[in-house]
This record gives sequence, C-alpha cells and structure tokens, in this order.
Amino acid sequence: MAMKDRAKGIATALRLDSHHAIERFGVMFAGLVATFALVFTTASASSISNQAEALDSTTLYTPSFTTSRTQLSGDVTGVYVNSDRTRAMLMMYFKDTGSVSTNAEKYQAFLTGSTRELASQALKSDVTGQVVVFGSTGYMAMVLESDQPFEQQILNLTLRSNSELVYTPEQSRKLREDLAGQQSFAEFDQWRMYFNPGASGAAVTTSLDTPEFDAGAVYAELIIQPKEQEARAALDEQLAQMQVDLARISEYESEARRINVDGVSLELPEAQEQIDGDVIEGRPAIGEKASTLELKTSWVSPRGFDFDWRAGTVEEGYLDEVVPAGQSYVSWLAEKAALSKGGDATSFNPNAIEWTLSNGLLLKDYSQSDTAMKPLFDIRNELSQAYQDYYEHKVKYQVEAYSALVELEIDLRNVRDGSSSNTSDDVLFTY
Repeated sequence: MAMKDRAKGIATALRLDSHHAIERFGVMFAGLVATFALVFTTASASSISNQAEALDSTTLYTPSFTTSRTQLSGDVTGVYVNSDRTRAMLMMYFKDTGSVSTNAEKYQAFLTGSTRELASQALKSDVTGQVVVFGSTGYMAMVLESDQPFEQQILNLTLRSNSELVYTPEQSRKLREDLAGQQSFAEFDQWRMYFNPGASGAAVTTSLDTPEFDAGAVYAELIIQPKEQEARAALDEQLAQMQVDLARISEYESEARRINVDGVSLELPEAQEQIDGDVIEGRPAIGEKASTLELKTSWVSPRGFDFDWRAGTVEEGYLDEVVPAGQSYVSWLAEKAALSKGGDATSFNPNAIEWTLSNGLLLKDYSQSDTAMKPLFDIRNELSQAYQDYYEHKVKYQVEAYSALVELEIDLRNVRDGSSSNTSDDVLFTY
C-alpha cells in the first residue's frame, strides 16, 4: 500500500477527513467548554477560599470615622477579645477630646451583620453590650458580650451621640454621599464602623477576662503600658548618656592632673553639690539583657524625682511612696510645677569656678592669648563643659524622664476615677 493511501486510511480512522468535519467541530467545542468550566470552577474555588481567608484574618474595615453632624474625626485603635472570645471590644479615639461627652449615658449603639458588599444580614450571635468612656482622655469603647465565641461575621456598628458639644452651621451638615437617604444620620450625630471580632486577627487582651468589665485595667494594658515602655526606654537612654558624661569628667580630671606648663598645673576645684559624688552603677542593655543602670546621688532637683522606677510600674503606682504623708499628690505636684528652672537649691555655673594653679596663682591671672598657657585653658574649658553637660542631663533625667512616668500614673488615676459606662437596656439595639 502506498504511503499516501496509508495516511488517508489513518485520517479516516481518526475521523480527520472532510466527511467528519461537523463531528470533529463538536468534539473540539465540547472540549473547550469542559476546559473553560474547569478553569472557572478552579478560579471560583480559589476566590471563595481567598475571601474566606481574608474574612478570617481581617478584624477592622473602617480604621477612621467622622461624625455625621458635628464633623468630629476619630480613629479606631483596635479590635480586642478576651481569652474565650466571648467578649469583644472596639476601641475608638477622638482627636478633639474636649468636643465629645465623657458621659457614657449620652450614647447609643445599633448593631447588625453585614456581607462583604455591605448588605445587611442577621447577626449570627446573640449579643449584648455597653458603651464605655475612659474619662476625658478621648478614648471610648463599644464592648460586646456573647454566650458563645464570636463567629466569623462582619459587624455593622452605628454609634449615636445624644449630646452635641460643637455647633456646626446647618449648611455644613450636608450628608456624605455614602450616607445619602439615611435620615437618622442627618437627625442625630452618628458614625458607622465595620469590624469582625470573630477574625483570627483580633488581639487577645487579658484585661478583658475579668468577670465585670474593668475600664482601668483595660486602659492600663492597652494605652498606658506601651507608653510606659517608651518612658522606661528614655530613662535608660538618659542614664547611659550620664554614664558617658561621668566618664568624660573622669578622663578630663586625669588629664588636668597630668598636663603642666613649665611645672605649673591646674588644681581641681571642689565639686559643686549638684554633681558631687555622683556615680552610675550597673551596666547598659546588652542584647537581650536589660539595663541595670542606676544613679547614686545625694542631690535631687527640687523639680525632679528620685524613686526606684525599676522596682514598680505605673499600674501599681509610684506617687503613694513619694508624696509626703498628709499631703495630696495634686498639691505636692503643683508645688513642684511652680518652681522655675532656676529654682534649684543652689545655682550651678562651672564658668564661675575660680581655677587655681599649683604655683598659687589663678588661671584667670593669665591671658587666654598667652599661647604657653593654652594647654591649661583648653583642659579647663573641656572640664567646665563636661560638668555642664552632665548637670543638664541629670536634671533632664530627674525632671523630664521621671515626669513621663508620673504623668502616666495621673492619667491612669483619672481614668479609674472618671470612666463611665452605659449598661442600660436601650444602649444597644440589635437587628
């Protein structure tokens, strides 16, 4: 059989000849349809999987907000849950702290479920709640309770303030486009947030584990502790700087004893009381090892503090240990604040020191233009500057660095005393 005939026979067997064109088209079309179906199914499954993963991990969809009538802006600082995930808290912060009510009873909340496309859906959990205002700090929270761990669901929360403390002209109250047709936002000062407390990304917060919501404990853990870590780092940094300052002083004093001009050297002056006998004990932080530096001194700035800040915490409190018995911390701190920068026990001015020489004369008896005496003038200048630098860093440490911890304690005390909570039956409407 010729090669051409053999090829024709194979084409006929495989239905590749012209008589089977229609059948061949049908097979190819069916194959394409099957392929597209497979690709579509795979893509859809991947999309659904990706959406599910996004829903599982995303806790917050609206990180900031603006109230509808007074136009006050704020941030959502986090979504937190207790260890059992049966209590959730949405934490908010108003930037203009004096323009919002600090009375939680002035607020109401409205809660429903939401799809990813922002369409309303029924809640998957039975939820109760309360509004908490953390005193005059600008922080506010919506606390939600559920009998079961919160399920994966986007929640649509609207908060309403029934107390407007800012006047807004009527022409400035035009609703945003996304609120068009929602009359309650025109009638009341409201803001809306979307969040998912059932998401894996919700931060587990131990202060939410208490049987009753403890505003002070929550504020201490979420707001105070991060700032306290910054304050402690600043204290450590200042101690490390002062340690170097004292090393410089020691170095220059040794040089002053060594350097002489034709057998004449400087006599070191008596140390001024503000820095006399000061030492920095311990070592700075090295890798994972924390700093153990500590200032040992007999002089404390009247405007400053000298309590053992490493041995305590802001939450435990320092003021009760340092405020004199029978005096309130408010009046004691007011007295310190009233002191001017020049109100230290004695003035500190290294430039006023009378520098004597080993020959009984004063350094000032010589002219600074006398090149022969330049080495003594240079070391005098270096020492004077070293004394001044250490003194300034010491006062900064005792006044500014310590005050950061004290101010945090006052802030926490005010929250403990001034927080309010609205747990009334009509504080939260769910639908």
